[in-house]
Amino acid sequence: MSRRRVLAAVWKHSFYTGWAQGERLEQELGCCAGKLEELLAAGLVEASEEGWRLTETGRAEISVVLAGGVFDILHPGHVFFLESARRLGDALCAVVARDETVRDRKRIPVVPERQRLEMLRALKPVDVALVGAEDMREVIRRVVPDVIALGPDQRHTEEEIQEMCRALKLECRVVRLGRYTSCPLPSTRSIIERVLELFGTS
Repeated sequence: MSRRRVLAAVWKHSFYTGWAQGERLEQELGCCAGKLEELLAAGLVEASEEGWRLTETGRAEISVVLAGGVFDILHPGHVFFLESARRLGDALCAVVARDETVRDRKRIPVVPERQRLEMLRALKPVDVALVGAEDMREVIRRVVPDVIALGPDQRHTEEEIQEMCRALKLECRVVRLGRYTSCPLPSTRSIIERVLELFGTS
């Protein structure tokens, strides 16, 4: 088992509470106690009665990807985006836009934010999932990503995100991912239009 995989698992399981529990790591990785002891000796993780977490040196060994979106009515385009984003690093944090943000910038979401969050957390490519903040910089400060993945329709430009990261004194690569077209209903809009076509608006 690779060192990076174990470090990414520690990051994932310690993200919400600050410490990764040994049982959780065991469930995900199998027998890993020996590997964790090796990483402890190398100064890549630290241990306490509360569990395990990465040191600054350990965090620098892995690449965390941040990808955000509305993720309303999950479809293959969302899965393609998240799988593509996950391949850019060792762990993926997916951020779901708040209902208020969607209303301000796009439309009324069909699925409420908490339900969209739970659906994201159930998807295999996603290691950590969060509800977004009013200011995107709050999420970037919390996650400290190494890569930010943008979807094909997201309004931010790569240059805007790079400038935001520079202002936060964060070295981060920004990648615009392509569009998914391998199914007949590759977007939330196309699904809604199909439902209206089949069942009308009444």
